[in-house]
Amino acid sequence: MDSKFKDLLLVSGSGRNVGKTKFICDVIAGNPFRKLAAIKITPHFHDPSEGLIPIVESSNFRIFEETDYSSDKDTSRYLRAGAKKSYFIQTTEPFLEESFRLTSVLLDPDQPFLVESAELRHLLVPELFIFIQGSDSINKPSAVLMRQLADATAFSDGKEFSINPEHVYFNKLWKIEEHDYA
Repeated sequence: MDSKFKDLLLVSGSGRNVGKTKFICDVIAGNPFRKLAAIKITPHFHDPSEGLIPIVESSNFRIFEETDYSSDKDTSRYLRAGAKKSYFIQTTEPFLEESFRLTSVLLDPDQPFLVESAELRHLLVPELFIFIQGSDSINKPSAVLMRQLADATAFSDGKEFSINPEHVYFNKLWKIEEHDYA
């Protein structure tokens, strides 16, 4: 998968609570006239919350569509921000590509979408990849690699970002207004 994955904005980060979900929600809210979709990918398996409708369930991965706008789950937050569709993937690493591909075909053709994932960049090249760097130094080698692969790094205190999420937009391609990272 060397070519760019069309219409995909990938967001990863230096760790937990650095603002990845907030950044994605702000990007969605900043693109109100686009029919955006959002996907959260996690390697952790846990019981689904109310509102998560199972699409595929196996011992290796589970794919859900979020329908609850009111929970505190990331996928609900995507919907509240304005996403037209929100999906949640729980998967083991060997099945990440398969579960992502199955989910991506659920999207309308040419529908721009955002994905929050720490590992997906190992498998594909998104149209735009933004790494969220928290205030702490990066200790995990995988996070160091992700930052090196990113098209842009947004420094964050968990609430505000060095790249304004509302300046990340989709117009035939995912782009960042130049003055934000020049």
